[in-house]
Amino acid sequence: MKKKFLLTIAMSAIVFATSQAQEFRYGLSGGYNLNSMIANESKSGFHAGLKGEYAFRDAQKGLYTDFGLMISSYGWKSTPAYENGTGKELEWDTTPYYLNIPIHLGYKFKVNDNLSIFVNAGPYFNIGMFGKMNYTTTYPDGKTETGISSNNMFKDGLSPRFDWGIGFRAGVEIARHTQIAIGYDWGMKNAYMNKPETKNRTFVVSLTYYF
Repeated sequence: MKKKFLLTIAMSAIVFATSQAQEFRYGLSGGYNLNSMIANESKSGFHAGLKGEYAFRDAQKGLYTDFGLMISSYGWKSTPAYENGTGKELEWDTTPYYLNIPIHLGYKFKVNDNLSIFVNAGPYFNIGMFGKMNYTTTYPDGKTETGISSNNMFKDGLSPRFDWGIGFRAGVEIARHTQIAIGYDWGMKNAYMNKPETKNRTFVVSLTYYF
């Protein structure tokens, strides 16, 4: 009797674990960032890391949440600015890197057994890790000078260590494993301390493979 009871418990645990595994999955994701700020030029970057997805079985079919742990670059370039009284033209070029943590709620519309369309939206949180700021000075005679303003923008206080915003994604899922998505992220916090209105605005294209 005891053996039958233990066997029943063991089988129940296996069934429970299997059903839970079907609700949660994880994979690898990466792609392209095109980041800009108000009054600044846009700059290309990338994102790469891990993604997870959880399907709500007790909710309406198709509802899910996904989240990620990404390394992401949000570079920007300043527009040329003249220094008063000198005739010099100054430009700054930055490449900050963040640990990017998006948490989105989404819905999938099934087209057929091998194709679904999905949309999702939600907050993201950035933790600054490292990133350089370079400068270029152009003199009235046309000569240029380049150098490094900061080897670590976060450590030197040029950018806040914490950033957050709201993101949106839309795309297709193929054969239940591969997702192709485009989206946009709206930063809610100034990302450069020395200039107002420097919130990140990022167009994103990503490819994700779930195991």
